[in-house]
Amino acid sequence: MKLLKKFNGQTKRTLGLFLLFVFIATISASAQNIVSGNVFDETGEALIGVTVVVQGSTTGTVTDFDGSFSLKANTDDVLEISYIGYKTQSVPVNGQSSINVTLGENAEILDEVVVIGYGSVQKSDVTGSVSSVSSEELSAIPVLNAGQALQGRAAGVVVQTQNGGEPGADISIRVRGSSSLNASSDPLIVVDGFVGASFPQQNDIESMEILKDASATAIYGSRGSGGVILVTTKKGKSGKATVELNTSFSTQETTNELDLLDANGFAQYQNAIRTNAGDAPYSQGTANTDWQDEIYRTGSTNNHQLSVSGGSDNVNYYISGSYFSQEGILINSDFERIQFLANVDAKVGNKLKVGLNSVSSRGNQNGVSTQSTGSDAIGSVNGGGDDVVSLAFRFSPDVGLLNADGNFSQNTVGDDIENPWAVATQITNETQTDNTRNNVYADLEILKGLNLKSTFGYRTQNSTEGYFKPQTFILSAGGAFLESIKRTSILNENYLTYNTPLGQGIGDLTATIGHSYQRATTLGFEAGARGLLTDAFSFFNLEAGQIDQRDVDSRFSE
Repeated sequence: MKLLKKFNGQTKRTLGLFLLFVFIATISASAQNIVSGNVFDETGEALIGVTVVVQGSTTGTVTDFDGSFSLKANTDDVLEISYIGYKTQSVPVNGQSSINVTLGENAEILDEVVVIGYGSVQKSDVTGSVSSVSSEELSAIPVLNAGQALQGRAAGVVVQTQNGGEPGADISIRVRGSSSLNASSDPLIVVDGFVGASFPQQNDIESMEILKDASATAIYGSRGSGGVILVTTKKGKSGKATVELNTSFSTQETTNELDLLDANGFAQYQNAIRTNAGDAPYSQGTANTDWQDEIYRTGSTNNHQLSVSGGSDNVNYYISGSYFSQEGILINSDFERIQFLANVDAKVGNKLKVGLNSVSSRGNQNGVSTQSTGSDAIGSVNGGGDDVVSLAFRFSPDVGLLNADGNFSQNTVGDDIENPWAVATQITNETQTDNTRNNVYADLEILKGLNLKSTFGYRTQNSTEGYFKPQTFILSAGGAFLESIKRTSILNENYLTYNTPLGQGIGDLTATIGHSYQRATTLGFEAGARGLLTDAFSFFNLEAGQIDQRDVDSRFSE
């Protein structure tokens, strides 16, 4: 009996503690309430898109068009309120249900220098729409060039890779959408003052500005109608030599592959169709091939960059070399590029500065077609049989890579299409591109506040594309194609800039007048042939094609 009473006493104490715990938990849960409020700037204007987050958690929201916000928070939580260009504030809830916050401007950010056209200003003085992307943001992920690194880092800027993300493929950049129905909507790219340049390697970039509206791009005329991307590469600084090594490696995998029928499921499906139509049963093949597994692989990206910078009071230098390589997730697709960059700036006396900016690169690309055009590069109509990805979806799974006779297998049902594995591995599509750009400048201080700057730049790009399709294909003719394009651009600019302060609280006066001359030429030559006598020479023996199956073309523009 005593033991039972003792047990009952312990049970009552345990039950009491449990009820106390439930009571405390209920009080704690009920302490979480809705906190709402508004966020303003120092002039009383509502701020749109301000981030309001419960500190130390993933709970958060952004302010609407009235600067209002609402979210759940506990009485002892702290709200962290942040907005670009303004100082971040931490506000304790302290049981409040309504909180109004005034954010002050971040003077350090507003004092940052932004490049606009032929000069630079502080962020606080920018009147147009300009987005800035720092070197750290551009170097966060390994990509082919800085254009790809822009993705998701500048509002209103959309970046997409062409040809299904093929290694080395061109990228499409749109600043606030397409700006023209017939003309190009591509933005104008200006690198270290050279108009119409290509993006350098992202680790060599100091800053990047995207000019979006008419006031910011007007200085470049109609060429800037799609926006302007200004790139400034890194410069050397006075002091001891600094050596920097950046290296990265990453892998890529396909995601969300289609769940296709295997050989048995495919045969059952065909038999069901034939039974309903009253046709003979389907004769199933002996293989069970997943064509997606045959064309896809694990891709990889390597990016290595070594730079040396330094200088003295009179001469500064920055020299960089980089190597980039990528193996695509499609077999037989890859890209590699080597690039060198050199920036040298020197003072000659007290009033003259001179400098050199030089970039050279070579890229080699091996491509696999992922978008069908209905015909191949040599003009053979193939009914859409050049798109490796869709071919893998459409090809019969009950046949192997090769037939018993050693030829490539053919589709058993549906369209007459080529073997996807053969299209991916047997066709050669190789492009080699050499880029060189040299830019020199001289900046002379004529009078205090009055400077004359002259620049001369020369850029050349030589690219050769070769396409070869062997005679082993059954549905379309083999052949070869070779194209060579040479592009050159000469740029000379001379402009005077006058800058003088107008007094405390008034601002500065800056005036620029100048002249710009640019000449660009394109020379192209291409030739193709079908019905080659032999496959031994790839695209280097076009005269081996049938006489009536040869095509030659050339062009020139200035």
